[in-house]
Amino acid sequence: MTTDGTNDGFERGRFERHYTERPNVTESRLRLIWAALTTKLPGRTLSIGAGTGDVEAQLRDRFGFSVDLIIEPSEALLPALREKGFETWAGIAEAYPYEPESFDTIYYNGSSFGFIDDENLVPTFTKNYEALRPGGRLILSDVPKESSLGIALLTILNNPGIDREPYRDLLEGTAFFDLVEGGEPTYKPNWHVIPYYIDILRKVGFTDLEFKQTVLANTTYQDDRPEDPVPGYDKGNYVAIIATKKA
Repeated sequence: MTTDGTNDGFERGRFERHYTERPNVTESRLRLIWAALTTKLPGRTLSIGAGTGDVEAQLRDRFGFSVDLIIEPSEALLPALREKGFETWAGIAEAYPYEPESFDTIYYNGSSFGFIDDENLVPTFTKNYEALRPGGRLILSDVPKESSLGIALLTILNNPGIDREPYRDLLEGTAFFDLVEGGEPTYKPNWHVIPYYIDILRKVGFTDLEFKQTVLANTTYQDDRPEDPVPGYDKGNYVAIIATKKA
């Protein structure tokens, strides 16, 4: 990953605010990941890049589902996960000592796989594939590059000196907009359209892919109301790819 865990720019308080400042988007994202997790029984589950664990805590408190293990590279965010009672492994997804066929579900929450450098995606997803039991699933949750939100966020990422004021009504409450002036963006550095990941997942060996999407509105209206996910990936500002290993 591009972060080393100690100087990654993440701040716990600012990270946690992103779950409260856009509550309907947060609710829609939670419904998306829950729908992806429950296309079948999740079984033994690994979460990669859970941040402060707000999503995992909501899954536990609202749905009675507890993730078995969380991989989290950010030293600034690990204390929040441990305070919430989650078992954690500190480090990057590429370095975790995966055991063969040890998980039923592995999911990357909040575009966390976007921190894995492109040349490491196939090797890392291959490790994930091998760590899944037959019929197990790898789930990628993402803001796609081609979405309206993705286009706006990527514009600011590529132009860190840009005046953000004209973007206030589009992005207020997101990771980029409340960025301290002169700081480094904490959102994912690597952006791709969904078909890019489809090709990689098939190259790794996944043959059964399913897609769910939510937050279909343009950026200004995304927090107007919570949404249930619908099939597909061509309209949503948040998309889940569910890739299943052959049984």
